[in-house]
Amino acid sequence: MKSSDSKAERLRKERDAAEHDKAIMQRLLNRAASEIEDLADADCEDEAKDRALQAARRFRRAAAP
Repeated sequence: MKSSDSKAERLRKERDAAEHDKAIMQRLLNRAASEIEDLADADCEDEAKDRALQAARRFRRAAAP
């Protein structure tokens, strides 16, 4: 039984680490989206601004839980 308990504990730790990594990636994507939006608000051509804002939306969708 001890072997299965240690395996379950190892799996829990791996799951927790993966969830932590996911949360970090979501924060990074949201930060990148915000920075893109800020840059797009600068003096950009409309086409470039539209592409940047589309990228920001994709990042936000990817970061959604």
